[in-house]
Amino acid sequence: MSEATRRVVGLVVLAVLVAAGCTVAGLWQWQRGDEREQAVATLRTNYTAEPAELGELLAAPDAALPESLTWRPVAVTGRYVPGSTVLLRNRPVDGKPAFHVLAALEVDEPGSPFDGALLVIDRGWVPIGTDATGELDVPAPPEGTVTVEARVRPAESRSSRTAPAGQVHSIHPEQVLAASGTTGSFVARVYGGLVAETPAPDVVLGPLPVPSTDLGPHRSYAMQWWMFALGALVGFGILAWRERRDDDATATRAHAVREPRRRRRPSAEDEEDALIEAQASETSSR
Repeated sequence: MSEATRRVVGLVVLAVLVAAGCTVAGLWQWQRGDEREQAVATLRTNYTAEPAELGELLAAPDAALPESLTWRPVAVTGRYVPGSTVLLRNRPVDGKPAFHVLAALEVDEPGSPFDGALLVIDRGWVPIGTDATGELDVPAPPEGTVTVEARVRPAESRSSRTAPAGQVHSIHPEQVLAASGTTGSFVARVYGGLVAETPAPDVVLGPLPVPSTDLGPHRSYAMQWWMFALGALVGFGILAWRERRDDDATATRAHAVREPRRRRRPSAEDEEDALIEAQASETSSR
């Protein structure tokens, strides 16, 4: 295989690899677009639905929340555990630094599998003040029996980051309860985002922001990746064609230089002249 042929093959292989990678990236973005569309559809369906009981959405305290029920409001009666308030870090609201205020609600539903279980509630937010130490006055939740309306969401993943005492980086119920020293059985894979509390607290926290329904740029990103794939095939294909064309032209010129000039076959006149000259030469020699 000539050097030029190896270069052509290399360009073709590179084109295929780049195009394949771009195609896979485009498919991944398209799938993310599908997931985002489904999430937005679920949000629009559930966000303003009538509150249900916790047992209607979850079979047990350790059960996972089906994706189709995310953002569904529930009405839960219980009491906030004193001293269970924890601050959630790094969750800005409308672009402003803020702490989310988390607290454990002890469910009071006799006869229900959730009776006595602790449900983590994101009660709203407070500004962080001059720094993020968390040393600020956080309004207390209502005392005594309270009815909480909250939108249920899947618990977040456990965070591996360390946080100051009484703070967490993730709404992971086990970590939230541990940060406040609260013990007991708990709803492990779900938390609630507060809608309303009855009776209302003395100081109302900042309301949780309405989630975005923007579908994001995933579809356009997918189209861009597929355009890159097509561009790679066309671009590297042109380079390979030019490489082959130049190699063929070089080979043609080299062959023309190396090819020896063919001797012309003598014509009949040439043969006759040669015979006459030979006879004349023989006559003169006598």
